[in-house]
Amino acid sequence: MTTNTAGTPGRFDTSTSRVVVAGVALAVCIVLLMFVISTSMMQEVMGYSQRIEARVPTFFVRMAALVAAIVAAFYMITGLSWYKRNKVAIAPWLFLAIGLAFFMVYVIVPIFQSVSYSFTKWNGLYDIDGVWTGTWVGLHNYKVLLDDPNFYTSLWNNLLWLVLFMLAVPVGLFIALFLNQTVTGIRIYKSLFFFPFVISQVVVGLIFAWAYNPEFGLLSEIWSWFFCETKPNFMGNMTRVCSVDPPSILGDEVYATYGVIAAGLWPQVAYCMILYLTGLNNVSTELIEAARLDGAKGWKMLWHVVLPQLKPATFIAIIVTVIGALRSFDMVATMTRGGPFGSTNVLAYYMYDQAVGEGVGRYGYGSAIATVLFVIMLVYISYFLWRMYQDEVEAR
Repeated sequence: MTTNTAGTPGRFDTSTSRVVVAGVALAVCIVLLMFVISTSMMQEVMGYSQRIEARVPTFFVRMAALVAAIVAAFYMITGLSWYKRNKVAIAPWLFLAIGLAFFMVYVIVPIFQSVSYSFTKWNGLYDIDGVWTGTWVGLHNYKVLLDDPNFYTSLWNNLLWLVLFMLAVPVGLFIALFLNQTVTGIRIYKSLFFFPFVISQVVVGLIFAWAYNPEFGLLSEIWSWFFCETKPNFMGNMTRVCSVDPPSILGDEVYATYGVIAAGLWPQVAYCMILYLTGLNNVSTELIEAARLDGAKGWKMLWHVVLPQLKPATFIAIIVTVIGALRSFDMVATMTRGGPFGSTNVLAYYMYDQAVGEGVGRYGYGSAIATVLFVIMLVYISYFLWRMYQDEVEAR
């Protein structure tokens, strides 16, 4: 440790005592997490008769030790001379470290766990001592997938979601262009168009399920304007009589998937609209005026002047829409639960159904479906990230 001429530590010198104490505390926390804190230890300390009863207390004790380790690491790092000299560059990473740590624990690690479970046969349960009960089966679950017609139905429905969901991008753009005006009450109109994205996906699913109901739904009422009339029955009561019965959208294997996709598009269009409204606020007015002086208007103005400036918003809208289409779950679970006869299943719901639904106990098989879905999403996301990188390189 260097000192100044007076013999006292400088402002950039390492705080030895602080680093030593924090380092010892960090080492103790790591040892506790790795070798000491366990369900068997907590069972003995708290006097539980079965090890599985100690799992929840063990979790909280481990979380406390993890938080203590993070605090100790923070104090140790901030006491180092290296940190003090590079504080401006390092400080943002320290703030991000906690979020990144939790991201690793609750996102990255479960991904690898799910992939590992896909090579096992497991019913999702532990024995009375809290020991894992699965068995290694290798690629057996993936071989079963290749012969599973429900898997291919779910995969096809995901592709259908992906194709039709992309309609949200152009529709959101044109609604944003329509709302990008300075007229009286435009904020109210924007709020009304954005409202579907604010409400819960479950609520949206229930609204559309009621609207599709062939007995009392909105579709049934509109249908009655053209094909139904009210007549008295043999008892003298007024009854609606239809020359053609109203369609049961969610009860038809052919149309049910399209009905669910339409429900999912409603809030997705609203989200794309907000992205484009934000992008339109950053469009250069100078370029617009210059284009007008050159005689550009209408579609030429939109295609050659406005859309190139909306490229970042379009990129984000496509990414979010693709991810939303591939991970579609809420609408299917709320409106059809995969029916009728599994015709509306998507990979996310089929995975859930096999793990804890009708196929309860097939955690390994459900993990195999989840792995396939993850790979598909990874391919799409990697492609768009590569495109974004290419655009950044070309812009330099």
